Amino acid sequence: MKTARFRTASLLVLVLATSRIAVGQTMVPKLDMEGRRGDVARLAKERALEKFNAADSDKDGRISRSEAEEHLPYFAEKFNERDKNGDGFLSWEEYVGHDRWPR
Repeated sequence: MKTARFRTASLLVLVLATSRIAVGQTMVPKLDMEGRRGDVARLAKERALEKFNAADSDKDGRISRSEAEEHLPYFAEKFNERDKNGDGFLSWEEYVGHDRWPR
């Protein structure tokens, strides 16, 4: 009986956790939204792009580990976690953490 309850509880936790991940990914506002959410999204994208471009010293469209260490200490600390494809660089999508805002 305890095993069945444990499995049920484990399944429930898994379902809730994955649903929160899916919701979190879709909570990023689209740039074409009207109203405050759209305004905030456009402002956030503009600021993120300014920081990305400032950190991209060699202007190759991506951030290397050394560029992150020099300009973005938080990203330098989390570099391996953010570098999803493991190429040693942060793309725009890896930098912002989603692909809803084109560069």
